[in-house]
Amino acid sequence: MRKLLLLPAVFLFCGFVLTDKNPEWKLLFSGKNSGVMERKTTLFSNKKQFLKGWLELRKSDYSLPDIPPSVNFKAKVVIACYAGSQTNGLEVDSLRNEKGKLCIVLTRISFEKNCHNAKLLVTPFVIIETDRVGWNVVKEEERIRIVDCK
Repeated sequence: MRKLLLLPAVFLFCGFVLTDKNPEWKLLFSGKNSGVMERKTTLFSNKKQFLKGWLELRKSDYSLPDIPPSVNFKAKVVIACYAGSQTNGLEVDSLRNEKGKLCIVLTRISFEKNCHNAKLLVTPFVIIETDRVGWNVVKEEERIRIVDCK
């Protein structure tokens, strides 16, 4: 009988250890006109929050579909990253688990300064989906990539 009681505890411990690996993620949408002027990250943990954020974003980026992608919020969360102003693009490189804190590694894209397109600044954003594992803190790490005009 005791062996049966210990077995579930072993499975629970293994499940906790598995969350220490870097999380998988999927890009849901990216765009260039969020209208958000400050750099920020928003975590959506349910359908109602996500729909509200999606509809707000749609006011400034008309390329978004009317309805957001379907997400299983019992198993997933959605994260929106906004670059703010003074940039030409934004990409998610990876996600890392840093002792229970989710770190999103982003690349900010900028044209070289002699490029005439460098003055066409936008307010880019990315929306991703990742596993729901009880992230208590979401932080960003940023890289910058300078793009040739040629």
